[in-house]
Amino acid sequence: MNERHCSKCGGAQKEGFLLDRAHNSARVGHWAEGAPEFWFLGLLKMRGRRKLPVEAWRCTKCGLLESYARSTPG
Repeated sequence: MNERHCSKCGGAQKEGFLLDRAHNSARVGHWAEGAPEFWFLGLLKMRGRRKLPVEAWRCTKCGLLESYARSTPG
């Protein structure tokens, strides 16, 4: 795999992920299509929405985060 470089400072980037923590569990964060809509009690409406895992890259020099929700592995 080719090394990635920061779009801000040119430093090397390391792959990681955004952690989604809720109800004593930890999961990889996901992107959801559309604006947020809520049910009663503040629960998000998710049925029928496209959801993709979020891939994140962090610059080892300046700390800039770049995140991607790819529909195909990249």
